[in-house]
Amino acid sequence: MRRWSLKIFAALIAVFALVYVADWIVLQIREHSGSAHDSVVVDNSYVIHQKNGKMEYLYDPPLPTPCVRSLLPHQAQSACWWLVRHTEPQKDITAN
Repeated sequence: MRRWSLKIFAALIAVFALVYVADWIVLQIREHSGSAHDSVVVDNSYVIHQKNGKMEYLYDPPLPTPCVRSLLPHQAQSACWWLVRHTEPQKDITAN
């Protein structure tokens, strides 16, 4: 049983590595053609939890956020398909 689980785990790691490398290669090809990067307008908001139990909401103006047109994140940028679906992230802040 343990050998099977180790083989399955190793196979999953290998598949993920192959997908990541293939995605990186496709991104490099897109960079040479000029279509690898894009931007998505994101509305950031902050939820501040105060000591008295109340919450305060702060909103940033919408900003274009750079992204890469790939399956996985690369070059410290999110994938555009994911960023399009998460355009209103909320960050929780606890007041001291």
